[in-house]
Amino acid sequence: MWRREVALSTVTFGILFLFQEAVINQIHLPLGGFSLILLAALIWSSISEPEIAAVTGFVAGIFMDLSPSNDGPFGQWTLVLVISCFLISYLGYGDDALNSNPAGLILMTSSAVITTLILYIFIGLLFGLAIGSPFHIVKSLLGFGMWSALIAPLVVPVISKAHAIIYAGGR
Repeated sequence: MWRREVALSTVTFGILFLFQEAVINQIHLPLGGFSLILLAALIWSSISEPEIAAVTGFVAGIFMDLSPSNDGPFGQWTLVLVISCFLISYLGYGDDALNSNPAGLILMTSSAVITTLILYIFIGLLFGLAIGSPFHIVKSLLGFGMWSALIAPLVVPVISKAHAIIYAGGR
């Protein structure tokens, strides 16, 4: 991967981070809400090669670790997103039936959001973090999954277009 693509994708996720912190985090949605950076990173990774997905997970994870609403240690989101982004790319790479189908892409990334959050909670337990009550965890997982599934149809075309511009424009 060239420096140009890494720089442009970092700027893209930086813009998403600013939008997440300035706008989305100010809206209080029922059952929790959603993370635009998490959703965008998983969509970006699902249409990328595994190596690009790992770098995407690293960049998005750094931004999520920088969030003031993050309660975990610095680097926890980075670790989780590198693993999740690589896995979603590895499992879906070369499956054009899934990646070319917007409904399949939305279903896959919405499921990956919940799986990523479960991985985050599991790693948080290994680090000894207080994670809250089981009711709160289930409510948050359901809320993130529901809002991700509702927002993903709006985000998929934008992320797909940005991905195509960055990775097809430089070759």
